[in-house]
Amino acid sequence: MKGEELIPTMCHGCSYGGYNCGMLAHVKDGRFIKVEGNPYHPLNRGRLCAKGHSAVQWVYNDQRLRYPLVRAGNKGEGKFRRVSWDEALDIIVSNIKEIKEQYGPEYLMFSKGQSSSWLGLHQFLWVRFMHALGSTTFTNWGPSVCYAPQLLYHRQVIGGSTYTRPDYDNADLIIEWFTGGGTGGPARGGVETLNTNLRSVPIKIIERIKRGARLIIINPQLIPLGANGRAHKWIPIRPGTDAALALAMINVIVRERIYDRSFVLKWCEGFENLETHVQQYSPEWAQEITDIPAEDIKQLARAYVTTKRACIRISEAPQKKDLRSLAMAIPILMAITGHLDRPGGNAWFFPAGRLGFDTLPDRISERAKERLLGGDRFYIRSKGRKGAYFRSVIQALITGEPYRPRGILIFGSNPLSTARNPVLIAEALKMLQFVLVVDVVPTPTSRYADVILPAATRYECYGQPGLWENHLTMSHKVIDPLWESRDELEVTLELACRLGMGGDFWNGDYQRMVNDFLSPVGISVDQLKSNALKGILLPRTEWMDRRERYKEVFRDLPNGKIQLYNEILEKQGLEPLPTYHGEFDDLPDIGKHNEKYPLMFTDEHSDYISHHAWMRHIPWLREIDRYPHVKINPATASRYRIQDGDWVDIISPDGKMKAVARIFAGMRPGTLIGQHGWWQGCGPLGLSESSPLDGGTNPNCLYNWDKQDPITGDITKNVFVRVERGVPPEGVPPLQEVT
Repeated sequence: MKGEELIPTMCHGCSYGGYNCGMLAHVKDGRFIKVEGNPYHPLNRGRLCAKGHSAVQWVYNDQRLRYPLVRAGNKGEGKFRRVSWDEALDIIVSNIKEIKEQYGPEYLMFSKGQSSSWLGLHQFLWVRFMHALGSTTFTNWGPSVCYAPQLLYHRQVIGGSTYTRPDYDNADLIIEWFTGGGTGGPARGGVETLNTNLRSVPIKIIERIKRGARLIIINPQLIPLGANGRAHKWIPIRPGTDAALALAMINVIVRERIYDRSFVLKWCEGFENLETHVQQYSPEWAQEITDIPAEDIKQLARAYVTTKRACIRISEAPQKKDLRSLAMAIPILMAITGHLDRPGGNAWFFPAGRLGFDTLPDRISERAKERLLGGDRFYIRSKGRKGAYFRSVIQALITGEPYRPRGILIFGSNPLSTARNPVLIAEALKMLQFVLVVDVVPTPTSRYADVILPAATRYECYGQPGLWENHLTMSHKVIDPLWESRDELEVTLELACRLGMGGDFWNGDYQRMVNDFLSPVGISVDQLKSNALKGILLPRTEWMDRRERYKEVFRDLPNGKIQLYNEILEKQGLEPLPTYHGEFDDLPDIGKHNEKYPLMFTDEHSDYISHHAWMRHIPWLREIDRYPHVKINPATASRYRIQDGDWVDIISPDGKMKAVARIFAGMRPGTLIGQHGWWQGCGPLGLSESSPLDGGTNPNCLYNWDKQDPITGDITKNVFVRVERGVPPEGVPPLQEVT
């Protein structure tokens, strides 16, 4: 179209930083008007999902924060007054200085969310900022329940620096194993539970199925990926019992002696201990717990071990009280079958390089390290005390023990909607002397802020590099920031300079910072600008494409071997073998209906039209799914006289939530699956905001805060409930600007 400018950039939908799908933004007369997929981008190859196509509505949405705001009422009341950027920054700097000088740097905390991705430019800068202040209290809800806890066990069993991922391109058997949900980021081959449309993983799987691969789905629901005959088998497991299934599979493989003997002999330790230990976990035992027939368990185990190229994708967000048994059993399955770092199995995928800069960890005093909240836990100590444990932070705020933090800087995070026990978190936020929230839109968490700053969208920001495999590219500014919004990274640089730390922060020079971030791969910002459309392909390394890298990957494990019997945990006085404890106190009666709470509930980690607790205010997306829903099997719905579209109350021993019933034949009977992150309204559709607290639309109110994995603190998302017909939730008024 005449007068249009076409600007290559990356999508906003899955994270604001790092590597995402490529898109071409159309700009006319300074206005962002539409998008299309970038055909030269190797991740999406010109395709975009619903979130990508909604980019223009995201930028121009009516909920955007437009100006800096300062609290004008009580915390949680939602009353604010507009101020200038200078006044807002002066208040922030004054509070940071006061807290640091009066109490100490560890009394200052920082929390970021999934919105800005992990291990990208945002995180490097924000960790550096806190370290420069002398604080290691970098705390996040997400890693407490999502990616990191399971990874701890994964690495202790089979080593490596990250998860082994399925080699979909070469697999002949693909097991998609989820515990109710999870989407993850597309660049890391995210956990696709729903039809996340045109992301990389579903496309890879579908293409492989067309070439003859079999797909097995282990999930309480039949996910769309398995529809239309694509699934070879659906195993509708009872939520929270996945570890029992995994242990029974190990039992079959060991008892029938069909494991990979040569691999086990050469690369594994503790097989004899494992062999004895799993005798108790027969398929018949697991049948009573999982509700999966013993014969099906045997067939699954045999299919996995006898298929030469077989892989497992396990949710990065299992969220269990009994996480340890599952998180140890899955890598053990990969190991004893030899499906590890081989074509078509589970392999370590490494990029051609790493981006980053020094985060100044030497600025942290020994006193601050020793006072790290939750730092005495093995989970935190094993990671080098690099971040506080979120639950310990909340407890410290409530009880004042061992001390009560005074201030927190929250960038792109909304724990009130995404974390367990939102009622307690709301009380904890009230205990803080100072709360800063920086976000694109107001959130329930922002109601407890002292200062709110309006963040620019990705399309209004200078540029953030991302690297996937060997493809290096960068997002590019499409339009100037609207209203008075600003790039979060620019705000951080200015705060650093105002705090007298400019020398550590490139004296506020954004381009110098990005060049420093790119320096490990020898590419400059100007080079990325010159290659905006196609990006830059770095040379592939021999290490990326080699397989069976066992000597190098196992080198940090005891004796350089896989720990079937885990010496690392044993030295900590912990169970060295995956022992099943289960999710529920009434394990012997798990197969029977509890009279007061006869149903089981779990939630999906995310879905394809939202980004956790973001983006449900976008009209195009909200038209697809107007209300928070809970999926119910037709037989279960009939039993409780619930019809499709009815509002229902879901009640657990710990709380209540509301949702619209969606009758779905692909659900296992007796199980309900909801969605987390619902709270936003949508003005153009006449939908009001709902409360994240008890009785609203938040499934986190249902779960027991104390049912947690003993080592990592991973909190369960499986609970017994009852369901009743109800009415819609009461609306929550938007933030009020007062004069």
